[in-house]
Amino acid sequence: MSVSFASYEIARSGLMVNERGLYVTGHNISNVNTPGYVRQQAMIKNGPVETVLTRAGLVQLGLGADIQEIRQIRHTFLDNIYRQENTTLGYWEARQKTYIDLQAIMAEPMESGLQNVLNQFWDSWQELSKEPDSLTVRALVRQRSEALIQQINHMGSQLDRLQNDLNTEIIVRVDEVNEITREIAKLNVAILKSEVSGDTASDYRDQRNTLIDRLTKLIKVDVNEMQDGQIDITLGGYFIVQKGVSTDLYTAERKSGDNFIVVKLGGTNIEVPIKSGIIKGLMESRGEVSGAIGSHENGTPNTRADVVFYADTSTMSHDDVVDRANAYRAELERRGLDCTVTVIDAASAEDFASVVGTATLRSNANKYAFFVTNDSLTAAQLNDLQTELTGMGMDASVITDTPSDWSALTDALDGAVYDIDDFSLDLADDSFASLISGMSSDTNMDVSTNFSLVGDSLNIVSEMKKRLNALVNVMLREINYIHSSGMNMKDPPEAGEELFVTINPGRLLEMGNIRLNPNLADLSNIAASRTGAAGDNTIALEIANLRNKDLIVDSTGIVSLDDYYQDIILHMGNNGSDAARIAESQSKLVESADAQRTAVTGVSMDEEMTNMMKYKFAYDAASRVLNIIDTMMETIVNRLGTVGR
Repeated sequence: MSVSFASYEIARSGLMVNERGLYVTGHNISNVNTPGYVRQQAMIKNGPVETVLTRAGLVQLGLGADIQEIRQIRHTFLDNIYRQENTTLGYWEARQKTYIDLQAIMAEPMESGLQNVLNQFWDSWQELSKEPDSLTVRALVRQRSEALIQQINHMGSQLDRLQNDLNTEIIVRVDEVNEITREIAKLNVAILKSEVSGDTASDYRDQRNTLIDRLTKLIKVDVNEMQDGQIDITLGGYFIVQKGVSTDLYTAERKSGDNFIVVKLGGTNIEVPIKSGIIKGLMESRGEVSGAIGSHENGTPNTRADVVFYADTSTMSHDDVVDRANAYRAELERRGLDCTVTVIDAASAEDFASVVGTATLRSNANKYAFFVTNDSLTAAQLNDLQTELTGMGMDASVITDTPSDWSALTDALDGAVYDIDDFSLDLADDSFASLISGMSSDTNMDVSTNFSLVGDSLNIVSEMKKRLNALVNVMLREINYIHSSGMNMKDPPEAGEELFVTINPGRLLEMGNIRLNPNLADLSNIAASRTGAAGDNTIALEIANLRNKDLIVDSTGIVSLDDYYQDIILHMGNNGSDAARIAESQSKLVESADAQRTAVTGVSMDEEMTNMMKYKFAYDAASRVLNIIDTMMETIVNRLGTVGR
C-alpha cells in the first residue's frame, strides 16, 4: 500500500513542478517590455529516491521531480563588456555635446562670427588710410571698433556661461551618483535578506543591475559581487558602496578661491580620481582648472615680465645702465606688458654667477636676464651660469662688443646678443631708440609666444579661451602700441592714445574686459598719422596691415592674426568632428554589446510560448496519472472482495 501512496506523491510533484514552470513562464511574458528585466528559468531536478527490497534484490524507485532553483539567465562577462563600453560612450557624448555648444558660440563660418567682424574692422582702417582726414570714415572706424569689442566680449561671456553650466551639470551628476549608490546599498540588504533563507531575489537583482548600468555611464567604477550576493563598488580605490553602506561623493573647490569644483569623498577632503564616464567628460569639457578670475590656466594671458640687468661696472656704470633699463621698461609698458626691471651690479663678468638670483622675481612671471659687459667667460663658467639661469627659468641675452664669446649662452637660453656701442649712446640718439625698440620687441614677442603657443590637451573650453584671449591680447596691444605712437587731428596735433582700454584696470585686455577708449568719442582723437600732417596716413595703414603681419605663434611657427584665428576654428572643427565620430562609433559598440547580452538575458516570446506548451502538456499528463492512480485505488478499496456477493 505504501508504494501506491508514493505514486500519489510522484503525480503531485509533477503537477507542482509544471505549475511552477508555467508561473515562471508567465512572469517572463509579463515583463517582456520591462527595462532591465532578465528572463528567469525554472531548473527542474529529480526527486528523492526510495530503495525497495524485491525478489530480484534492492531496487531504487524515483519519487517524482522538484524545483532546484529559479535562476536568472545572465552572462556576467557580457555585462562587464557592456559597462566598459557604456562608460566610454558617456565620456565621448559629453565631449561631443560641448563641441556642438562651442561651435554655436563661435558661429563660424557665419556672418555673425568674429572673422566677419574682424574683416570689417581691418577694412575700416584701410578706408581711413585712403582718407585720413575724413570725419565720416573716422566715425566708421569707431563704429567697427565698437562692433569688434561687443563681439569679443559677447564671446567671452558665452564661454564663461558655458563653463558655469558645465560646472553646474557636474554637481547634478554627482548628486545622481549618490542617489544610485544609496539605492544599490539598500538593494544589497534586500537581496541578502531574501537569499540567506534560500529564496531568490531575481527582481531585486534586476533593479540593482539596471542601476549599475546607469552608474557606469556616469563614472568609471569597479564592481565586485561577493559570495553572499551583495556587491562592493569602488571609485579610484575608494569604496562608495560596501555591502549595505554607501559613501556619498560631494563637490567642492580644490582650494580656496577656485571657481570650479572637483569631486571629493564624503567625510574627507580627498579628491577622488575620475577616469571616464559622463562626469569626466564634463570636467574636461569645462576644463580641469581652477576657474579663478585672472587664472592663466583658464585663459588669462600671462603678460608679466620680470627683467634683470646684470651690469658689469667695469664696462658701464650703474647709473648709465639704470637710465637705459628705464627706457627699455617704458617701451615694454607702452607695449602693454606688466613688467618689473631691476639693475644689479657685478664687479666683473666673473662675478655674474654670484649675483644671479639675488633679485626678487614673481613666481608666475616670464623671466629675462640681460648681461651688460665687454668681458668674456670660460666655457666652464658659461656652463655654470647657464645651469643657474635654467634653474631660475630665465632667458638670457647679452649686451656686449664680443658677441661670439656669449653665443653659446644666448643660444641655449633663447636669448639674443645686442651691440653695447648702441646701448651706450645718448638716450635721445635714434640708434639707441632703435636698439631699445628692437629689444622690447623681442621681449614682447617672447612673452606673446609663451601664452599663445597653446599645446594640445583634453580640456575644451579653457583651451579655447586661452587661444582666443591670446589672439585678442596680442592684437589689441599691438593696435594700441601703433595708435599711441601716432598723432591725432587736433590743432596743434597731440600724441595718440590707446584705442582699447580695460573695463577693470586690475585685469588684462581679454574677452569680457575690453572697452573703447571713451576719449575717442571725439573723432579727432583717432590717430591716423605719425606726424599730424594733413594727408599723412602712416598709422592707419600700419594698423590696416596688421591683419597680415606675423605677430603671434602657433604650432606651425610665427603667423598672422588672421591665420592664427583660422587655426583656432580649424582646431575646434577637427576636434568636434573627431568627438562626433568616436561617439557614433562607441554608440555602435554599446548597441552591439547590449544586443549580445540581450540575446542571453532577454525574453523571447517564441521560446516562452514553447515552454508554455511544454509545461501545459506535462501538467495535463501528471493530472491524468493522478486520475488513473485514483481509479486504481478506488478499485482496490471498493471492489476487492465483492465477487460472489
